Amino acid sequence: MAAPVLGFIGFGEAASSIAEGLRSEGLADIRAFDAGMDHPSLGPLVRERAGRLGVELKSSLEELVASCDLILNATNAKVSEPVAREAARFLKPRHLYVDLNSASPMTKENIAAVISGTGALFADAAVMGSVPPHKHRVPILVSGDGAEAFLRFGQKYGMRLTYAGPRAGSASALKMFRSVFMKGFTMLLLETVQASEKYGVSSDILASLEETLRQRSLEETAHFLLTRSAIHAERRVAEMEEVIRTLDSLGIPAQMSHATRAKLKALADAGLKNRIAPDAPPDFRNVLRELEQAADSAAFSET
Repeated sequence: MAAPVLGFIGFGEAASSIAEGLRSEGLADIRAFDAGMDHPSLGPLVRERAGRLGVELKSSLEELVASCDLILNATNAKVSEPVAREAARFLKPRHLYVDLNSASPMTKENIAAVISGTGALFADAAVMGSVPPHKHRVPILVSGDGAEAFLRFGQKYGMRLTYAGPRAGSASALKMFRSVFMKGFTMLLLETVQASEKYGVSSDILASLEETLRQRSLEETAHFLLTRSAIHAERRVAEMEEVIRTLDSLGIPAQMSHATRAKLKALADAGLKNRIAPDAPPDFRNVLRELEQAADSAAFSET
């Protein structure tokens, strides 16, 4: 089977890094279209990258799509859907269209619907690391009806692709919801050490947290902590009010603690302690179900 012709929509740092890596794996025919390639300040850099890597620049999106088999959209999340709609005018059933942008799952679902109308395949690709250091081997999650086709391409050229299911949006959802935890956890750490350093106990706090977190797997921790918090939310609201007063007295910004108090109060107001048996096996999905039922009951009582 002949090697596919690869086309990049957008040829910035990420696209050129991936192209460089794929070149090293033997992919010979790589092309690109970048809307800024004739810009007086941006254009020279695009052309330098393409020239250095032997990437053929096309003068229009139509020309790029017509000359390629596999299309990678590496522009940005803001324009990923409009670009897909424009590209769809030229796509054929032979094409595989991959969106690498950090867009929402809903945006990827919208793009999938647009691409589906052309008969082409679509892969939602969520890039899970910094591209320049890893080039084509940056970890990428892929989902959608074109995910398996993209996986086959990636395996041939040394890419690190992981299948995230047949539904477009799943890969981007996994990346986005992981960010809820990782970025939130990082800011919780910041608020914790800002306060604990005032009393010289940061190392002790971190050691205590590590001991607690090592006792269970993360899924077991989620079951345990969310169930306990649902049952004891009212008391923990009061505890967080004391935490906030303490941070305020130290001059420590307490945004994360305020948010924690608000979440706990929502659990308390939902009356989950009366909905979840204290001796029931911990299960965070049970907490979610009870929250939904409480919300439905509240909405019904307001009508």
